[in-house]
Amino acid sequence: MRLLLSLLSAALLSLPATVFAAAPDAAVQGATCSVPRNVSYYDYDVKPSDEKNTCYKKSTNVPTDSFVLALSWSPGFCDSQRRRGEISKKAAFQCSESNHFGWIVHGLWAQSDNPATCEDISVTPPRKTELHPRYCKGDLPKLSPAEILPYMCMQPGEALLQGEWEKHGACDFDTAKQYFEKERELYQALKLPATSLPKNQLFQWMKQHNPQLKGRWLGYEKHSGELRICYSKDFKVIDCKQ
Repeated sequence: MRLLLSLLSAALLSLPATVFAAAPDAAVQGATCSVPRNVSYYDYDVKPSDEKNTCYKKSTNVPTDSFVLALSWSPGFCDSQRRRGEISKKAAFQCSESNHFGWIVHGLWAQSDNPATCEDISVTPPRKTELHPRYCKGDLPKLSPAEILPYMCMQPGEALLQGEWEKHGACDFDTAKQYFEKERELYQALKLPATSLPKNQLFQWMKQHNPQLKGRWLGYEKHSGELRICYSKDFKVIDCKQ
């Protein structure tokens, strides 16, 4: 029996970490995901010229002073896709019937303490936009499937992974792998609720179950319900801007 247990333990330890990447605490979140063997959405290239916000083409004249980890409630996103009548090709993996996500990583974004501002003329009236570091290395080539597939259960979508690396990660990380691994490190350090919660309840739950967040001001995006946690340049939790 001891030999059997030893062999079983060794087998589990030898499994790739990406198998468990769907959630830092899958038993709590009820999230399930199998890392795909190949990409399903081949047109996942991202171009600065495709940005609808005219201010988001490129922003390199501001320094990185901190980071924001943005976490999204996947069921809510997929419900919004279905209400439109059709799930987009970009969201096919995230919203497929075989995968069940809870809180996922939207992105890890560089922030400047004193960002430049820009008037987005794609909307009427023009909307003031803060320019944090973005597309610092311009239009980058597509990552290979091997570079993005291991992270599909954390950040579910080929275009999402490509876009977050190109828009945000390349500003402060030398490689996509370094960027995605840092996202995964921060993500797996968090305990997350099994459901979406109103803002104040969500903050209370997070601070109760994550000692590193106690006493810190968290961020929240009202329109999307995204949770945002802020970090210093050396990735210590700090207060988000109020």
